[in-house]
Order: sequence, then C-alpha cells, then structure tokens
Amino acid sequence: MKPTEYNFPTVVRHVYDVDAFETLDKLKEKYLKNIDFVPEQLKDLEFIKLEEELLIKQFKEDDFDLTEHQKHRNFIIPSNYNIYCSYLGYKILTIDIYKIEPLLSYQSVLFMGNYYAERDNFIGLIEFVTYDFVKARLLPFERKRLEKIVNWLERNRVFMINKAYDASEVPITNETEEKEVSESQNSEVEIAIQPMETKVRVVKMDAQFAKILSEKLNCFFEGQEQLLYNLIFKNEFTVPLVFNGQDNQLAELFKRLRYNALIDVASYKVLAQWITDCYVTIGDNGKAESLVFSTIHGVMKNSDREPPKSKRILIELAKYILPQDRK
Repeated sequence: MKPTEYNFPTVVRHVYDVDAFETLDKLKEKYLKNIDFVPEQLKDLEFIKLEEELLIKQFKEDDFDLTEHQKHRNFIIPSNYNIYCSYLGYKILTIDIYKIEPLLSYQSVLFMGNYYAERDNFIGLIEFVTYDFVKARLLPFERKRLEKIVNWLERNRVFMINKAYDASEVPITNETEEKEVSESQNSEVEIAIQPMETKVRVVKMDAQFAKILSEKLNCFFEGQEQLLYNLIFKNEFTVPLVFNGQDNQLAELFKRLRYNALIDVASYKVLAQWITDCYVTIGDNGKAESLVFSTIHGVMKNSDREPPKSKRILIELAKYILPQDRK
C-alpha cells in the first residue's frame, strides 16, 4: 500500500506558534509603521534580513531545506533549537499585547529545552533570557509588554516549579529495556489491550498538551476535527480516523511523543495497537485502508523504519532523539 503523500510545507498555524517567517514579516511591518521610535541601531531594518539569512543557514547546516517554507512564509521553529529564543522574543514584540500571557502559557507546554534552559525550566528561560531580549528591542511606549511578562512569571513560578518536581519522580521506561521483554510478557500485554468502546484510556497525557496535540493534528484530519478532539482529549472513539499522510509518519510522531515523555502508554506494542485500531490511511484507489499492526510496530521497534528528517511531522511538538540516547 502506498500512502497518500503529505503536501509539505502546509502548516496549520496556531496564533501562539512561533512561526519564524510570519514573525519577521510582522516585526518589519511594525518597525516601518513606527520608524521614528525605532532604536537607531535598528532603523535600517537590515537586521531583519540578516535574521532570515541566519535562519536559513542554520537549518541548512542541519539538513533542513527551508526554501519552500520561505516561499510560503511559514515555518514553526522547534523549541529545542537555540534560535527559538530570539524568535520567541520577536513574537512577544509583535503579538497583541493582551495575548502575551496566553502565548507564554502555550509555549510552556510545548517547550522541549535547549542550550539556554532545560525542558522543565521554561520559567528561567523567560526570566533570564527572553525578558532581556524583549527589553532591549522595545519601542518607548511598549513598557507594558514587560509588565505582561513579569505578571506571567509571578503567576506561574510556583506552579511550574512544583510540576517539574513532581515530574522528576515519575519512572521512565527505557526503550532498550522494552526490547528485552520476553515473548510471554508481550502476550500478556496484548491481552491487556482493552476494546475501544470501554473507557480505559490507553494513551495518557497532560490535559493542556492533549488539547494542543489535537489542534496540531487537525491539518492531517480535515473534516474530522471534532472526532480527533474526542479521541485525543475525551477518550471517545466511534470510527477510525482517516490520516492524510504516511503510516510511518504517524507512528514515528507518537513514538517521538513517548520517548520525550509527553504521552504515557504501557509499551510501544500497546501504542502500535492503539494506532492500528484508531487510524486508517488513504490507499492508491482513494479509499480508506486499515493500518497494518506489524508495520506500525516495526516503526516503534526499528529506527531505520522511521521516516527521514524531511518527512517527520510536527517537529515543534517533540524533538528527535538519536536511538542510542532515547529513554
């Protein structure tokens, strides 16, 4: 079966996504509109052009060709890239001032960690990196943007510290350990899989992340958005959802979510069964075709069956980790 090809670089952009090209375009528009208030060193706006060139260069070095993304002015920067920090700052400088706090809450859920801050230290990133970045580039009448950042910091500091502390106590299943599970144990796992009509939640995740995941996946399930939300967020399942993409893309995404500890599921075998039960793809004849468990499970077990870098989907949700470094 040859799955339907996903038409890159189509992106369903959320208002709180850090989209590089959209942000640069809005920054240029804002500074041109208020050119009399722009700091002298920024008035020629050459820095915006240089930022875009640097973006293209950095991702090219990592084998990401952004040519089509640049043409269509869309590319959501994964937060595990250091350049994300600058673009988050630019986003804060360009977004509606009253949406700064919701933006930070949204990004805190998706933050994967980078050189400037560990995954559980988004608070630190905002307080000691982003705040100073924004402050240095504010227009004179925009001090309230800093106030919004500080308000968010103070309201979320204790909550996020407690969340990070609690998360440190959750045991993490090692991928290599799962490979050592005996066949008898695997058969027990199969028996433990519950029919979807029961209310047993096979794939668990944080409620905030579940909402964002369902929104992010919408572009692959056009016309089925409510069914997707019901499955991911409410654990309600009636019929398999038609995935507009390749089966290994879907499998690799959920595999990546699991080894990044963004979803909780008993094993990759259970996850593969859940994907097989809940999703179908479109075959060459234009009709829905069931997913094959052995194919999906093969992606879970073997990294060489994962799609290449250019075909991975929703890279802003969870970073790719080399097989030998996964937990």
